[in-house]
Amino acid sequence: MDDKNNINKYRRKNNFRKFLLKVGIFLLVILTVILVVINRETLFAPFKDIGLKVGEGGFPVMLPGSTQYYLGEMGENFYLLTDTYLYTYNSDGAELAGIQHGFQNPAAVSNDKRTLVYDRNGKSFKLYSRTEEMYKNSVEDSIVFAKIGSERAAVVTTSTRYSNYLYVYSSDGKQIFRWASPDEKIMGVCFGQNDNSIYVSVVGENNGELRGGIVRFDVSGEGSEVWRASTGDNITYSLERTSDGIYAVTSAGAYLFDEKTGELKENCAYTKQIFGIPETDGFRSVIFRDSSSNGEIAVAYNEKLEAEQSVNFEGVTSFDADGGQLYILFGDTLSVYNSSLEGIKSYKLDDEYSDVKILNGCAYLLGYNMVQRIKL
Repeated sequence: MDDKNNINKYRRKNNFRKFLLKVGIFLLVILTVILVVINRETLFAPFKDIGLKVGEGGFPVMLPGSTQYYLGEMGENFYLLTDTYLYTYNSDGAELAGIQHGFQNPAAVSNDKRTLVYDRNGKSFKLYSRTEEMYKNSVEDSIVFAKIGSERAAVVTTSTRYSNYLYVYSSDGKQIFRWASPDEKIMGVCFGQNDNSIYVSVVGENNGELRGGIVRFDVSGEGSEVWRASTGDNITYSLERTSDGIYAVTSAGAYLFDEKTGELKENCAYTKQIFGIPETDGFRSVIFRDSSSNGEIAVAYNEKLEAEQSVNFEGVTSFDADGGQLYILFGDTLSVYNSSLEGIKSYKLDDEYSDVKILNGCAYLLGYNMVQRIKL
């Protein structure tokens, strides 16, 4: 029989083509699965946080699926920063907005009305109101950290020519000041009254020894250096403008400088390792590691930076200060201390929590899969 008319040979060829097609489809599916697995973080990141409905309130606020959360204050409101989204809420837990920020390593700082989100080790940052993006900007080098004042924003970056660069931006995102720190690392910044001045803590070395300091710049005019003060051979951990001066907490003690002249008003020395520094709000305190008890110890300081009271803790999870009181979170317990560090109240919580923010007489608690609120 002629090969052209051999039906069996035709069927074998047809079956072989079908087999090759199936093998090709199978290999394509396997390759697609492998690519999806390898790039799953990038592919699914825009969708994994979708789950909160705008306008719905009430506590607990259930968290969207994400790998990390940061709970922050925004006036009477609070926000959640995840690895893909910025969520803002009112005090009743109603979502105001959910905005995708698009950063690889997001971090945030805020004031009463705005939140500045920046890409740590990246080159971009964005300013948000409670409901929308106000502006976005970028810098030439990698961002180390940022700070926000009442209207202006400061961004500190790395540099190939200098130790650090400091940029200051106006409320509409225009650069109004830049300082190249030649041989000193910038450790912290804070704005002065009306954002017209900025205070910068730096650390460098001289003949192999550390030297720290605070520098004030005028950013309302020419951006000139106004004064420079020394903090000895200490690294500054915290820098704040308070009602009585510029308050710097360093690795070995605290300093209080006159904000106009840079004159040293008060200082004290520490003998223990610092565990945490609550922001000043009615009183000053520092939480230290207590090696003798393998726990923590909080110390309250008066206006002369003299230690007045102390209290020992064990297992501090988080803390906040508000209205002259210190709030310490111990996982499933929230304890309240007055300015003399006397325990005045304790709340047994319904779950274990990792962070706490005190707003409007309420404690907002970040848990594993929710934000809870309790009235104080």
